[in-house]
Amino acid sequence: MADATIQSPTGKPEDKNYLGSIQENYLDEYWEGKTGADGKTIDWKYLADGITNVTPKYTDKKKTAAYMNGGGQERNTVTGVTSSYDISGDRSIGNPAQDDIASMKQKTGSSRERMFRKCQYLQGDDGNLTLHFVETGMGTFTDIDDGGGAADDNGGFKTTMSYNASPATVGPNDTAGLTAAQKDTPCQNAIILGVTVTNAPSASNPTA
Repeated sequence: MADATIQSPTGKPEDKNYLGSIQENYLDEYWEGKTGADGKTIDWKYLADGITNVTPKYTDKKKTAAYMNGGGQERNTVTGVTSSYDISGDRSIGNPAQDDIASMKQKTGSSRERMFRKCQYLQGDDGNLTLHFVETGMGTFTDIDDGGGAADDNGGFKTTMSYNASPATVGPNDTAGLTAAQKDTPCQNAIILGVTVTNAPSASNPTA
């Protein structure tokens, strides 16, 4: 049986089963795109050039009530969640994704909607990448800022994307789903870093 412990910085043994994979944020890839006339195909655009920060936000809608069997204490029940991303950076004029978002700033209603996707990659010790998790859903882009700022600074870019409903997710054991996502939105960091990308192994074939 293989040794299931390692030495921690304090010199004490630590169970390997409790160690995760801490990754840098740039390995997460974000895409946005219009749905085609057939309602199925999506013209995906990679949203990265000029982007310096992407911050997820999860806003809970809560109901608060004190029940007779709760000892007089109030209990919070989450009745809804709004999932969104604050996206900011420098304005990259000519970048297809930024230009598409900027074109929506004077529009309203469904004209502010685009499909949105996050692909989460893990990098192994050999430098190669594994597609670990994907979320995809229709979202609304609000508070669009496509320029402006100090004379001696770059033009800014800023928007918030909020999912209209809970996004569909593909986990690490869904090899078919990860393969389909990789086909539609191929890994850009693999090209940038000059490494290989693979899909996550399935539970039935952990060495795939």
